[in-house]
Amino acid sequence: MKVTFLDVETTGLLRDPEARIIEIAFSTWDKGKSVRKFSSLVRGAETVSAEITRINGISSEMLRDAPSFEEIWKDQREYFVDSILVAHNLAFDAGMLNRELLLAGRVPLGNRGIDTVPLSRKMLQGLPSYRLGEVGKHLGVFNEMPHRAQGDLDALEKILSRLLETPPSGFDEGILGLFCLWGAYPSHRYFRDVALFAFNHQRGLELFPAPKEGLREAEPIPVRPVRITPMGLVAELEGKVQEYPFDSLIEIGVAHHEPGSLFQ
Repeated sequence: MKVTFLDVETTGLLRDPEARIIEIAFSTWDKGKSVRKFSSLVRGAETVSAEITRINGISSEMLRDAPSFEEIWKDQREYFVDSILVAHNLAFDAGMLNRELLLAGRVPLGNRGIDTVPLSRKMLQGLPSYRLGEVGKHLGVFNEMPHRAQGDLDALEKILSRLLETPPSGFDEGILGLFCLWGAYPSHRYFRDVALFAFNHQRGLELFPAPKEGLREAEPIPVRPVRITPMGLVAELEGKVQEYPFDSLIEIGVAHHEPGSLFQ
């Protein structure tokens, strides 16, 4: 079982089509051991607005000598493949990651994922806010670098550890699998990136329906996408067309294409 905690800083919100990643940090655990911790500024945005600089302290000048997303990704991709992604507002971080992958001509990610926002709402009911800082404060987690990728990443690791009452080395695969289902479409709407990619390139999809128990079904369902909607996809399976809501899936992939790889 591989788990990757993720945080990105960007020039804007996901709904802004021009927004780009300007900083990324991730931490990967595999079979209970920490195998990679990484943080870097990212070159690629044309400008960083004064408003964004006020929030996270990152300016356009700081990015001039930073590596591009493509330079970073080709060396770090292995830590994301077949990994459970963990983020606070997973749809945003995974969505921005997919945007950069698509711009680089790569296959987007449809990984299983855990969003600590709905997780916190379920486990810490009644908080006035579920922002990362407020959840951390409630759990006694101090963020030394708020609104910077590394600081938020460190806080994220500690928050999930406090919620599960165990460090990442002691995470249980079955429990994490159940948490991948919490949040449904709002948390996993980045699945749409994969569905659209397959539809636009006339490729098949592999769907992993959300199981009643455990992480996922043993075998994926191979389908041909017919139409993509905001909430799911209409696809053909063995001559029959039916709808697959994104909140009924735990994972999605482009058939015969490894996530994050260059599209051939």
